[in-house]
Amino acid sequence: MTHSEAEAFFEGKAYADWRKGKEQELKLQAAVNDRLNGVIRACGAIVKTVASLGRR
Repeated sequence: MTHSEAEAFFEGKAYADWRKGKEQELKLQAAVNDRLNGVIRACGAIVKTVASLGRR
């Protein structure tokens, strides 16, 4: 593939559409990770609370 062919590919609509799809996929993955992080933090808070009750 020549430089001009590669340049035309990366400037084309197909690549732009693919890139937008990939960006949406990454945003979705980040949202899932954020939610899981919240669940993990909440579990940690529960463990600390239960542990402090057990010490009394």
